[in-house]
Amino acid sequence: MTIQRRHTGQAGEREALALLRKSGYQIEQLNYRCPLGEIDIVAREGETIVFVEVRTRTGTRAGRASESITPAKGRRLKKLALYYLQDKYGRDMPCRLDLIAIQLNPAGEPVVEEIEHIRGILF
Repeated sequence: MTIQRRHTGQAGEREALALLRKSGYQIEQLNYRCPLGEIDIVAREGETIVFVEVRTRTGTRAGRASESITPAKGRRLKKLALYYLQDKYGRDMPCRLDLIAIQLNPAGEPVVEEIEHIRGILF
């Protein structure tokens, strides 16, 4: 991963965190890593555990951020979420997978042009 892509991803995750906190979510964990991969953000909305995938783009040449979850990525995210529940709670709990899609202005410092929170993309 290039330094620029890493900075873009970090800028998107900061914006996603701010949106979730403003919306009343409790942040449980950031960048949870396990043998299956990584979950960007794990949060709580009431009693529901919310697994948040953050997708950030600075242009549309590769498609919009909201269009970037492939079926294979969806399956992997579902396995990651189930792994997390077993690892942290030892059981199933009410949960869902959300996508926060962020479009940044590509010129200069990252400026959010659009942010979209899509609830319940899987499960």
